[in-house]
Amino acid sequence: MGSFNRQSIPLQISQNCIVAAIQIALTSEVFEQLQQDLLAKLHQSEARGIIIDVSGVEVMDFDDFNKLRSIIDMVKVMGAKTVISGLQPGLISALVDLDANIEGLDATLNLDDAFVAIKKL
Repeated sequence: MGSFNRQSIPLQISQNCIVAAIQIALTSEVFEQLQQDLLAKLHQSEARGIIIDVSGVEVMDFDDFNKLRSIIDMVKVMGAKTVISGLQPGLISALVDLDANIEGLDATLNLDDAFVAIKKL
């Protein structure tokens, strides 16, 4: 019965990229499901890139960011590139204040720019 309450992030393929638009509250369960779904979709498809759109995320703590970073590292091991789009200014400020490891991350302001960036990677 718990699966009925499970929230997941929809994944779509567009321009040979998997797009994950996060529009729900971030929890450990959401990250675990995103990881499983994203890696399975990447394995099944011929996508060469992943775009994680976080424009709907208002709150992300240090642990949440590290979980997202872990997913990005797993995608890299599978040979795909990842771009994060839609980071809110307050979120960026908080991550810098928390000394989060942002080295090597590719990020854009919006989804359109993310598609341009992923083609350049």
